[in-house]
Amino acid sequence: MNEREPFLRYLARMQEVGFRPSSSLGQNFLLDPSLHRWLADRAAPTAADTVVEIGVGLGFLTRELAQRAGRVVGIEIDERLLSIARDELRDQRNIEWVLADALGGPGRTLLPAVVHAARATVANGGRFLVVANLPYAASGPLLAELAALDPLPSRAVLLLQKELALRTAAGPGTADYGGLSANLQAVFTAKVLREVPPQVFRPRPRVASAVLQLEPRPDALQPASARREFAVFVRQLFQQRRKVLRTTLAAAAAAIGRLPPDEGPAPEARAEQFAPAVILAWWRACRPLPPQ
Repeated sequence: MNEREPFLRYLARMQEVGFRPSSSLGQNFLLDPSLHRWLADRAAPTAADTVVEIGVGLGFLTRELAQRAGRVVGIEIDERLLSIARDELRDQRNIEWVLADALGGPGRTLLPAVVHAARATVANGGRFLVVANLPYAASGPLLAELAALDPLPSRAVLLLQKELALRTAAGPGTADYGGLSANLQAVFTAKVLREVPPQVFRPRPRVASAVLQLEPRPDALQPASARREFAVFVRQLFQQRRKVLRTTLAAAAAAIGRLPPDEGPAPEARAEQFAPAVILAWWRACRPLPPQ
């Protein structure tokens, strides 16, 4: 059987339920079976582990994950797609299906089902992994939420827009380095594993994709509440890239209800010149406001 025949069958099923892919939801289906296997192999789940897959789609990657992991939590926002995936994988007993927006938690945070799966797995001695073909529109917020998750995933293997993958892994002083880079790299080591061309998707996106791998740093900031505060600090720090640190550092400290450090960087420097560890040191050195 060639590779088009299975998708033609899925296409017929999608037409039966009245589904048309939405560009706003980033519904581009990865069709290459070798890439599904490769993504699952990179995540490397075992029978003791739980994998959360964000954006199940038609269940192609879900099948590979379920054959390796002890448990898969598959999250899908579209009920029609989820019904097809559930039917196709009805013989896989280790999949928990969740019909929801992955950013459906309070204030557009990660869905509580993700948090519960993470905590239950770690409590039982397994690893919590995240694997996803992320929708382009929600990729940035989802990455930021992974950095604030408690507990952090042992590994995340994410297929996303190439531009965003490069920004996440960019080093200080480069054109791609920004607030998301600093925030994510203070928590994870970030590595772009490979590029994925548009022609392996249907519908075909207009941009190239890439696979990003995240693994927690041994010195990742704890607890999760501190990571959320640091993210606010970084977001404000990089909000106006052209402004010098004399202005932006004071605004970043104010955003978390503090005063800037007594001794900070050269006031004429800019945030994008500095590594995440240095920015983390600035955040730690911010002073409390004086008592009223």
